[in-house]
Amino acid sequence: MKLWRIVQEKRYLLRIFLWINCIILLILLSFSSLIYVNVEKNVFQSEYEGSQKLLSQMKYNIDYLDTMISKLTFSTYGNNDVKALMYLNDEETYDHMNTINKLNATVVANYPFVQSVYVYNNHKKIYYSTFGELYHKDAELDKVLAQNSPITPLKAIVRKMQTGGTSANPTYDTVLSYVMFENVDAKGVMDGAIILNVKLDWLVDNIRTINQFDARTQSDLYILDNKNQFIETDTNHVIAENPSSVTIKQAFETSVSQDRVHAGEPAGFYESEVNGEKFIVSYIYLEKTGWTLLEAKPYKEVYANLKQLMDTIVIITGAVFVGALLLTLSVSRGIYKPVRRLMEQTSTGGTGSEGFLKPGVKDEFSYLTEVYRKSREQLYEYNLEKNNNTSIMKIYFLKKLMSDSYSMNAAEFEDVLRQLNDALTKDKPFLICVLRIDEYKKFLSHKSLAERELLRFAIANVTADAVSQIGVAQIVDMKDDLFTILLNTDDGQRDSVEQVEQSLQEAQTYIQKYYHITFSATVSNIITEYTAIAAAYNETLANSSYRYVFGTKSVITQARIASNMGSVDVEQVLTLVSKFTDAVPKGNAIKTEERLRDVFGHIRKLDYGSIMLVSMQVVHHLKKTIFEMNRTSKEPIAVPARLMSRELYEEETIEQFEVLLLEAVRAIHSEGEEKGIQGNQVVADTIKEIIDSNYFDSSLSAASISEMMRLPAYKLSKISKIHLGMSIPEYVNQVKLHKAVEWMENSKLSIQEIMQRVGVENESYFYKLFKAKFGMTPREYMAKRTR
Repeated sequence: MKLWRIVQEKRYLLRIFLWINCIILLILLSFSSLIYVNVEKNVFQSEYEGSQKLLSQMKYNIDYLDTMISKLTFSTYGNNDVKALMYLNDEETYDHMNTINKLNATVVANYPFVQSVYVYNNHKKIYYSTFGELYHKDAELDKVLAQNSPITPLKAIVRKMQTGGTSANPTYDTVLSYVMFENVDAKGVMDGAIILNVKLDWLVDNIRTINQFDARTQSDLYILDNKNQFIETDTNHVIAENPSSVTIKQAFETSVSQDRVHAGEPAGFYESEVNGEKFIVSYIYLEKTGWTLLEAKPYKEVYANLKQLMDTIVIITGAVFVGALLLTLSVSRGIYKPVRRLMEQTSTGGTGSEGFLKPGVKDEFSYLTEVYRKSREQLYEYNLEKNNNTSIMKIYFLKKLMSDSYSMNAAEFEDVLRQLNDALTKDKPFLICVLRIDEYKKFLSHKSLAERELLRFAIANVTADAVSQIGVAQIVDMKDDLFTILLNTDDGQRDSVEQVEQSLQEAQTYIQKYYHITFSATVSNIITEYTAIAAAYNETLANSSYRYVFGTKSVITQARIASNMGSVDVEQVLTLVSKFTDAVPKGNAIKTEERLRDVFGHIRKLDYGSIMLVSMQVVHHLKKTIFEMNRTSKEPIAVPARLMSRELYEEETIEQFEVLLLEAVRAIHSEGEEKGIQGNQVVADTIKEIIDSNYFDSSLSAASISEMMRLPAYKLSKISKIHLGMSIPEYVNQVKLHKAVEWMENSKLSIQEIMQRVGVENESYFYKLFKAKFGMTPREYMAKRTR
């Protein structure tokens, strides 16, 4: 039990000991592994770089030769004499034969790597050759061209070419053939071409030299064509018959994707095992020819010394770890001693007695963490109270400066500056900026207290950082939606206002982007005398009201206010207001809205006080107009709720005020039009009812109905056409005729009696109306019914 108690009381000491040993072991293992991996990597990298240098040199030589031969082939193809022979249809002349001699003298003789030149004539299906007979037959070339169809111009083709021997026992050399042509016939055969056959002697010499130089490492160099077949560079040693070479090639085809080689990784390496021996094979891809160069080196030669290095590392690691165990025990006790002393000091009574860990506390640091947590809470409360007092005092001194600077002497002013910011000085000009949070009511309602404090802190700090690039700045949160910046500018810097304006715009953009809130800013003119700070502050604070004109996220300066105020006076605007209110009763919504926009376009050019005065006048006159309209209206027009609400005057910008007023005007017109439509429908229904009930009255007419309803005849006619689809006389005649038909179908009355019953006195007129309506006379209609 005593041992267990010691373990419980000193469990952190045990943890220190175990953790240090684990860390040391981890470091040793990591360091040892890192050494081994780095050495292995460096050895391998060195060998790989050497191989790549070798392969790159070979690639350069081959690419250079390929480019030179391609240019030579192309220039030969462009020769007019060659083209004449290429497309010859007639018998060859001496000049044509001389073309081959010229090629032999200028191309074959001057370029030792060129074996021969062919001129292919598709019309005659023959090759004119500088090698052998003039009319040359090359079955191997025909075979290769057929296998590689379609042929890529100026692309090296590896093939065999008969260079000697007999037809029964021919001898071959490996050559590169470069073909240049432009057109093909209907069968896809070249219309005419130039073929340059290049010897591989230069390539054989390169490989022999490299293999002899690197013979000590037993490395081999191979070339694969675009079909991954060996290019035989030495007729005495056929590579394809060597099992080791074949195995290396098969490993290349298996390990390395051709898509990867051609697309993104034209060089690299892989491992291959031949007869139980591992090889490191480096490769590089030749884009121009489509070949691949391979170099194979035995693995054991590259890594011969790594095993000895590994054994040495293991021995050293073990010895260091044993010594670390003894050192760790002493170090752990030294590290733990301050922890133990601190626990004794913070325990109850500070006696240092055993058993001070309380139930639920896991170890010594859990105990100290709990003590720290309580101390931190107390310290936070203290700092919060201290910071709040500092903020209050800064507001106090700034308010004092803004209200009493004109009565301060130099000593008092310097004392206030020290309380605000030690870096401020009265020897430099000042600028005052007033910041106001936009849409402050929304800011208060949609944000928690913690969020609001964070956003206020962000606005203050971001803006202070922005303007501090111009001079020393002190920003004070004035609570509500207001911040004030007192800024010292550099001596003689008269463009400071523009610079501050630009800095404030940058701060506005940053705050909006990252905190999704905006603020407007107002900048004073440069203040050269500290006694003028109070007046400048009051003016700047008053100018901040022009956010109402310039909108949210605006930067307001005295110059901007002056440029906005035109030659418009209040009387002119009030005249426009009268024109607007005169347009409201006329019911033309578009005209009314145009007049209202014109009013607000002129209002914006007034000073702030006049803007508010005229805005209230607009609302007052609009309400008065609605009351007057209701005196003569049959149905009352309700005053829109927005016109009666205080919120209309609490909008932060004149644009918002204008939008609300436009909505109210639209509501008035919409309601008037709706009621007008309803009233007209009532009139139309009444007209219909009068005619349906008095159709038999011969004196029934539009005039009599107008007199009966006490409404103008033209208005009744307009309503009738809209709602009944015809004029009043037309509807009267329609009803009389339909009633006449009813009598004809349901009685034996004569036509004269029916005319009397429907109120028609003139028989010929009745016949005319009836025939126009039904396409027959009344008598014909009655005769038809009796049948």
